Amino acid sequence: HLFEHMLFQETENLSPGQIMELVPAAGGDFNGTTNTDRTNYFEILPSNRLNLAFWLHAERMARLRVNEENFNREREVVKEERRMRIDNVPYANAIGITMDTLMTDWKPYKHPVIGTMEDLDAATIDDVRSFYERFYVPNNATISVAGAVTVEQVRALAEEYFGWIPRGPEMAPLPAPTPTPRTDGERRRVIEDRLATLPLVGMGFNIPPHEHEDTYALELLSAIFSTGESSRLNQRLVKDERAALQVISFLNSRMGPGSLLFYAFPNQGVEVERIEALMDEEIERLRTEGVTERELQKAKNQLRMSQIRSRQTAYARSEQLQHYRRYHGDPGAINTDLD
Repeated sequence: HLFEHMLFQETENLSPGQIMELVPAAGGDFNGTTNTDRTNYFEILPSNRLNLAFWLHAERMARLRVNEENFNREREVVKEERRMRIDNVPYANAIGITMDTLMTDWKPYKHPVIGTMEDLDAATIDDVRSFYERFYVPNNATISVAGAVTVEQVRALAEEYFGWIPRGPEMAPLPAPTPTPRTDGERRRVIEDRLATLPLVGMGFNIPPHEHEDTYALELLSAIFSTGESSRLNQRLVKDERAALQVISFLNSRMGPGSLLFYAFPNQGVEVERIEALMDEEIERLRTEGVTERELQKAKNQLRMSQIRSRQTAYARSEQLQHYRRYHGDPGAINTDLD
C-alpha cells in the first residue's frame, strides 16, 4: 500500500503531484486500490485522452523517482490512514484477525495489506526501490481498457508507450497452498477491542484458491446463508430468535487459500456462546438437509444481478476483465463464468 502511494508522486518527466493535476484537467478521475493479490491503478477519461493514461502508466513503470522526501511523507500518510481506518475504528481489525488465525501457515497472506505500524516504521527507501525494480515491470502487469475505443487503437497505444520498456525478472510461482480443509482442528482467539460497545462473534472456514471449481458453489452458499432478509442466518438469528442485531457472511476468495467468513453482533444481554451455537446449528442443518430449489434459484438470481451491474460502466467492465485475466488466466472467461 505504501508503494501504491509512491506511484502517484514523481517521475523523470512528472513533477511531484502533477499526475493528480493532469487527469482532472482532462476531465477524468483516477485512483488506486490494493488487496492481497494485486494493486490496481486506474484512470477514467474521455476516450480521446486515452493516450494520457498510457503515458502516465509507462512513465511510472519506467521512470519513477524515489527520494527520501516523498518516501517519508507518504509513509506518514499511510500511517495516518491506518489510524483512521483500522486503529481507531471499532471492529476494524476483526477480519484481519480472523484471516491471520486461519492463514498462519501460508506466508503470502500473513500480513495486512496496509501493513502494521511496525512494518511501516521498519520500511526503508531501498525496500521501495527493490520492490519497484522486481515487480513493477511489463511482464507482471495487465492493462485492461473498456469504452469507446477499438482493439486496434489500444494495441497501437500499448506498442507506442510500453514497447520500449524491457521485461523484468520472471515471476517466481507462489508457494503451494496448504491443504484445504485444514486437519489440525479449530483455532480460537479472544481480542479486547477498547472501542467496541458490543461483542462481535466471528467464524471462518478455509476454502480452496479461487480457480477451484467449488468456488461457484461457495459463492451461492454464502448468499444462501446471509444475503437478504429471508436468508438463513438472518431469518434464524435476527428474526426468529432475536438473538443477533446483524449477521453477515461472505466469501473471501483469492488466488491462494481463501475463507468463508461469518460475523454476528449479539443483541444486548445475549451471550456470545448462544450466537455461536445458533450459527453452528444452521451450518449443520445445511450440511444434513441441503438447500431448497427456491433458495438456490434466489442465490443464482442475486449473482446474475451482481454480474450485470458489474458491466454497466466502463470502469467496472475493465475491472471485471482484469479479474478474469488475473484469477482465471483468461479475460475471455468473462463470457463463460455465469454458465
